[in-house]
Amino acid sequence: MERYLLVIVLGTVGGLLAQRFNVPGGAVVGAMLFSGITVLFLPKGIFLPSSVRTGIQIILGITLGVSVDRSLLTLGVKIMPMAILSTIVLLTVAVCMAFIANKIGLVDFGTALFGFSPGGMTGMAILAQSENHNGSFVAFFHLVRIFTLFLVIPLLVKVVMYLQHKGIL
Repeated sequence: MERYLLVIVLGTVGGLLAQRFNVPGGAVVGAMLFSGITVLFLPKGIFLPSSVRTGIQIILGITLGVSVDRSLLTLGVKIMPMAILSTIVLLTVAVCMAFIANKIGLVDFGTALFGFSPGGMTGMAILAQSENHNGSFVAFFHLVRIFTLFLVIPLLVKVVMYLQHKGIL
């Protein structure tokens, strides 16, 4: 029981610290890093029962659900074709990358597809785990992707805006 408490406390501390210092991905990333590191040092690791994982999934779903507002209805209709096209393109790339990762022996196809697929880190990791794939790998893969995007996207936006301002683009 104290192992669970230790992971919860240190995960909470990590989440709050990451949020406080504006770490990319905020509370989720900090909690995941701190709890993950803690579990690595526990002799027997830790296992969450399926009922606990289900409860966490419900809380995450509610958190996302309450963020919906009416402006999404009009914007959603306008952006829907681009969202569908983007998803098809990204999913095609994800399937190809997952196939390659599987063929060269890095990881099974299902885990690789959850890792390469577009989507949020927590959602994809939880979904992978609920489908009996390696949720830890998926979470780590998405963590690397998110950190990279958080570093590259702001720079890319600045460069493109600068080039547009200069009339180059």
